[in-house]
Amino acid sequence: MRAVGWPAKGYEVQVNNSQADWRRTGGLYAVQDRKEAPAKDDQWFGMTVRVSGKHVVVTVDGKVTADYVEPDGVERDRGLAGRLLSRGTFALQCHDPGSEVHYKQIRVRPLPETVVPAAK
Repeated sequence: MRAVGWPAKGYEVQVNNSQADWRRTGGLYAVQDRKEAPAKDDQWFGMTVRVSGKHVVVTVDGKVTADYVEPDGVERDRGLAGRLLSRGTFALQCHDPGSEVHYKQIRVRPLPETVVPAAK
């Protein structure tokens, strides 16, 4: 657990069904966004985030909402420079001080390390 601050690197899986920001639940924020929410406010829904190597798959209630493979050598705009896969922290966040989000049955399971072949 981080004592202070926000993780400077990594991806954000959006949880936002109706807040003013147009990016909706199940997308990878500013990388592979969704404009339509796959779930409704005030109803429980299941979300799975699976990261294997450089492959991220997000599902909401069993439906794939994002399927992204990070390209080798990807470059991001200045404000998103840290949006790269690595290892370490994950965080749960409410969108803004006026939002309310509830989580339950959170499970984290490490996957086997992915072996990436050496470049020729």
